[in-house]
Amino acid sequence: MSFWQKKISALLHDPLTKAFDIKGHEKLVGEICKLVGIEEVKGGSEEDKIASAFDRFPIPFERQGNQIQVQLNELEGFVHPLSGDKLDVGYSQIDSDKQRKYVELLKEKIKKLRDENREDDKFYHALWWELPNLIDISQFLPADTRVPNHSIIDHLDSTAAVRSCVEAKGVNASLAMISIGPVQEVISQARKTIDLWAGSYLLSYLIYQAIEYIGLNYGFDTIIYPYLRGNSFVHKTLQKEGVKLLNQSKLPETDSKVASLPNVVLAILPSSKVSEIIKECETRIKEAWKKLALETLERFRSNPDFGKSYNEEEFKNQIELFPIINKTCVNLIDDEDFLRKAMTQILKSSLHQKYMELLTEVRKHGGYSLNVGSFYSYIYRFLVSKMNAIKLIRYFPPYISDSTLDGKRETDDFGDPVRACFKVIDRQLDEEHVDLLGTLNTTKRFLKDLLSIEGLRYESTEDIADRNENPERNRYIAILMMDGDSMGKWISGQMAPAVEKVLHDKVVQGLKQIGISEEVLKMPFVTPSYHRAVSRTLGVFSSFVEYVVEKKYSGMLIYAGGDDILAMLPASKVLECANELRKMYSGVGVEEEINGVKYKFIDQILYVNDHPYTIMMGKKATISAGVAIIHQKSPLRFGIRLAREAERYAKEEIGRNAFAIFVMKRSGQEERIGAYWDVDGVDVVSEALNIHQKAEKLKLSHRSLYKFREEDLQALSNEFFEDLIDYILSRSDAENKQSEEFKELVDGMKKFFRALTKGNINELSYPIDLLRIVRFMKRGEER
Repeated sequence: MSFWQKKISALLHDPLTKAFDIKGHEKLVGEICKLVGIEEVKGGSEEDKIASAFDRFPIPFERQGNQIQVQLNELEGFVHPLSGDKLDVGYSQIDSDKQRKYVELLKEKIKKLRDENREDDKFYHALWWELPNLIDISQFLPADTRVPNHSIIDHLDSTAAVRSCVEAKGVNASLAMISIGPVQEVISQARKTIDLWAGSYLLSYLIYQAIEYIGLNYGFDTIIYPYLRGNSFVHKTLQKEGVKLLNQSKLPETDSKVASLPNVVLAILPSSKVSEIIKECETRIKEAWKKLALETLERFRSNPDFGKSYNEEEFKNQIELFPIINKTCVNLIDDEDFLRKAMTQILKSSLHQKYMELLTEVRKHGGYSLNVGSFYSYIYRFLVSKMNAIKLIRYFPPYISDSTLDGKRETDDFGDPVRACFKVIDRQLDEEHVDLLGTLNTTKRFLKDLLSIEGLRYESTEDIADRNENPERNRYIAILMMDGDSMGKWISGQMAPAVEKVLHDKVVQGLKQIGISEEVLKMPFVTPSYHRAVSRTLGVFSSFVEYVVEKKYSGMLIYAGGDDILAMLPASKVLECANELRKMYSGVGVEEEINGVKYKFIDQILYVNDHPYTIMMGKKATISAGVAIIHQKSPLRFGIRLAREAERYAKEEIGRNAFAIFVMKRSGQEERIGAYWDVDGVDVVSEALNIHQKAEKLKLSHRSLYKFREEDLQALSNEFFEDLIDYILSRSDAENKQSEEFKELVDGMKKFFRALTKGNINELSYPIDLLRIVRFMKRGEER
């Protein structure tokens, strides 16, 4: 078989419906392989064994005739790989008739894909891309019903990835990681909204050069992180390669103009070629950057309207300063002695020793033999330690320059610590602005044209302010930054659920039967499928961000790469936007209809047209937000810095799962406030917005709110908490005080104030300040 035929056979070696008929699934494999003209590879191949060991906790009694068996109808649910909760996805409703229909649908769609893609490489790419869409419950059908925390798709991806690493003497695989940067500096150096977009997009575009090379030559399944199915960059590549797809994705299509990739790649690659592959990835990233920069220079040479003057020698020198590429790899090995020594140095824990003892006991009691897949968790930690060491000794290309521009030594206007080598003209109507820029920021300014990106919508800050609810008086905009909490710990596995939570009870009892300790059963277990779950969920989440930010709340999305979001919105709409995004992220209570498709985020699951489609990050995974409110004429660089400070405040001062709002008024007055998203069952943002809405309707003025801040109130004891609220509101300037709406306002404020103050009357200024800032964001300056 050819390379691509072997990859196809790996993706087909187990049918998606294996859990329906574990004993008879191989017959279906034979039927499907015959349909598509691919030689069948029986289960138990070397790549299958390693992929199974990757994701399956060591189980005893596999080879002694009393194998632990679990049927699909015995499962209480699919185990959420991040929260560890059992999810009811309707296994009991999949009767034999529905199972037969799923099987026939699976065969029909795979044959259709093959008919459309007769060349093996094209069929492989189409099959990989479409796997989750072939039957609607595929992402909840477990690869192993005894360990129901990962889907059959995860196992097929891992098997196909390992298949790329099979050599004459067996499997020889490595974990590799590549990252580019610097991230914050590249994005934040901006004067206009187009500069913000360009910084984010440039990083996504460059990291994709590595992803595309790996994907087209070794298969996109080799890439564990980021999640690539549904990604617009990959979709464009597959179209260019002539791959015919079914186009049945159930997720919103992400605009190709959105920066949708993080700056890091994690992949399984053949060890004999890993250094060569990494070097080629690095070369392609650098060549792509150099090409963009030199095309920028050529445009200046040929069109004097772009700039007044430039220093070509300095421009070319600065090309070598960017990007900074970090890369490393570790071979997947099964040398227990080496791993024990390495982990002792890296980990300050004895758990790895306990795991080694577990492996010995399981083997004694009929468990499968060890292979390189058994040690993925520790190899990954070793890889991360190497990468962190590389980043700690951060390499900066040497830069000393005495160059001039028009006889003067000028620095980059956007903050890049280099000499300006271009005077870039920015003409807007009858105004002309000249930016003094270095190579990176000059190239960013022209990136849209360099990449021939049509229809890019990038508004000015004035355009965004125009979409406030009261644009005549409210000329403020919001810069929103969101970032997943403790993401490093999630990815490293420190927050992964305990082994005993992801195993079926029968397996837990079997392990206890051979003397495995409670300590081992409570250890987290990190696998490729765990990493794929994090990666996939973040990718799914990202696909909804553009709709929420731009279509629903009239903002401009600058970056959505996994758990990181950067957007600009009207000040009056940013809180609703952020609150909806954080609920989508965790999968805890949002419904949307997009292009006729109903999406429901509930119980940690994304439902599509009322069918469970995939998991979200889960209730234990949270995201925090920093919001900067600035006047439309304030410098963008300042707004970005303020939003970053607010995000840091939400995470470090409030304590994550929180939001913070930093306001800088045009007068120079600054205000800061923040809170947890939920306090004692109160959705803080939703409740604050409801109170504001009712207060506006009843014409309750901001002066009435200040009554709660009077110093003499501190003399009152907490037993008068609600009486005080009743008293102040009864004497306020609100209208219709006998109405049901006024009663709802009073009750809502009591609930809100009590949640945020814990009933402490001396803390009333806190919820009042939050309400005042919400009012300012909605209305703008008081007049």
